[in-house]
Amino acid sequence: MDLGISGKWALVCGASKGLGLGCAKALVQEGVNVLMVARGAEALQAAAAQLTQAYASKTGASVQWVAADITTEAGRTAVLAQRADFDILVTNAGGPPSGDFRSFERDDWIRALDANMLTPIALIKATVDGMIARGFGRIVNITSSAVKAPLDGLGLSNGARSGLTGFVAGLARSGLAAKGVTINNLLPGAFDTERLQSIFQG
Repeated sequence: MDLGISGKWALVCGASKGLGLGCAKALVQEGVNVLMVARGAEALQAAAAQLTQAYASKTGASVQWVAADITTEAGRTAVLAQRADFDILVTNAGGPPSGDFRSFERDDWIRALDANMLTPIALIKATVDGMIARGFGRIVNITSSAVKAPLDGLGLSNGARSGLTGFVAGLARSGLAAKGVTINNLLPGAFDTERLQSIFQG
């Protein structure tokens, strides 16, 4: 089935592994040009090369990558300097540490908010007006099923991701859909990713 997105440009965060890589792969298979972002240059370059060889060569999609910490202003500036206009945005970042909330300091909360709430909002702010102008946009935030059913021990994640959910719900009601832009959260459950393995081992 042709999804009608071939030739579009997508920014995919946390794209070197796990769910982010899965999203990048699915988009490239549909002929979408993808800018992949992650912190680890070696893993990211290898993932981009794999997608280029396996899929982009068949669909004609362009696969680019930028190694940067998207949760920092400097990282976002580096990514948007390579390309500023995107039709599809997939926000995704590793979750904050688990633990007893009594052990968390203010800096722990700020880091969680920066990564799992404020960064997606900053990326939406940077890209949504261009989507509106072109009459097409798809914004997808990969959060967690804990947004609907919060888990004990994941206070940092529960709080930050729930904050993003509230923001997105309000933004979606601002009339974006009438302008061709949709915004949704994905609430994944248990996937065999490094993040989930670290929680179980912790």
